[in-house]
Amino acid sequence: MAEAFGLRFQEAIDNLRGKLPEASVAWNSLAGPVHAKVFTVAGATSADLAGELQQALLAALNNGTTIADFRKSFDQVVQSHGWTYRGSRGWRTSVIFDNNMRSAHMAGRWQQLQANKERRPFLQYRTAGDARVRPLHRQWNGRVYPIDDDFWQTHYPPNGWGCRCTVRAFSQADMDERNLSVSEPIPRQTRDVVNRDGVITDRVPVGIDPGWDHNVGRSWIAPELALGEKLARLPRELQGALVDKTISPAFQEVLADRWKAFRSTVAAGGAEGDAQVVGFLDSATLGAVAEQVPGMQLASTAVGVFDDAARAIPAGSTWPTDWVDELPQSLRNYQAVLWDAQTGNLVVVPQGRIDGDLATITLRPNSSTAGGAALSVQRLGTAKATDLPASRYLRLVGRIE
Repeated sequence: MAEAFGLRFQEAIDNLRGKLPEASVAWNSLAGPVHAKVFTVAGATSADLAGELQQALLAALNNGTTIADFRKSFDQVVQSHGWTYRGSRGWRTSVIFDNNMRSAHMAGRWQQLQANKERRPFLQYRTAGDARVRPLHRQWNGRVYPIDDDFWQTHYPPNGWGCRCTVRAFSQADMDERNLSVSEPIPRQTRDVVNRDGVITDRVPVGIDPGWDHNVGRSWIAPELALGEKLARLPRELQGALVDKTISPAFQEVLADRWKAFRSTVAAGGAEGDAQVVGFLDSATLGAVAEQVPGMQLASTAVGVFDDAARAIPAGSTWPTDWVDELPQSLRNYQAVLWDAQTGNLVVVPQGRIDGDLATITLRPNSSTAGGAALSVQRLGTAKATDLPASRYLRLVGRIE
């Protein structure tokens, strides 16, 4: 059987199959990490159209067929939907086929690399080595960093449209044999992304295309955590618009459903070592933290519950079960957000009361999980207003009623 791009493995197939087809006018209308779980094609204005294109790609990946075979399926989908797309047929099909195949393979490859990182903990950046390689990608060629180094959060290939770069894994013995050592960090230079109206919409590392400044493998394994880190990396003036656009009501409902499923899994003894994202800090809270809490640099805007905390919630929480089930809704429907100057934690005070007392959600910033950083839920408690004195708790957003 022919193998697309010289590789065929189940992780790549699972990556492409697991994406949810979604209509989109512009490919970059979604933040980069969201693409790890969403399949969209620029100009595909219905989920059905996107879904059929996804199935055509999946068939090509699963069966090892070529772009010529994909183009036949593409023509059938276009005709059945009456889709008028921009650009020539050859260019459009190449963009869809090549970029989706490379992303799927590199996402699947990341999962394999993670599974084998104890034996091979170093990755080397590799280009295609020809005249088409971009100048900055050529400068990264041969650089070696540990697999968990921050470099791979943003520079794991592909790093743009048509990027053919890849990585190679090494053991310590491989490094010694080849006389290799860990490379010096590269300067972290960024550039603004400006739309046709002259509005800055994003900021990405120099040398990486907009929407590709994330690790497709990490984003696939833990897309919400990758998104939280992406949003935290943005400068303050860009966070508000992208946060509010990305964390839509529909997306929040998905998080609510996943939280309930996660609680069931934990109750049954599963999900050990995992974390479930239950929400994101909104733009008002992010702005207040930046302006009122000196020295706090958030590594992520995502709020997660670790499995051990989920197990402790029923025993240690003063919240009724129905309130615990509604945790994602409580995070976004709050009265106030406070900063505890004594512990450095954030305290969210949801709407409503529990037996006459305020409900409180204690969050610890910059907690580490296997999939990335998050603000971790430490406790679901209750308090009287007098338990939250202004001398200790700085009000960042809202007010307590």
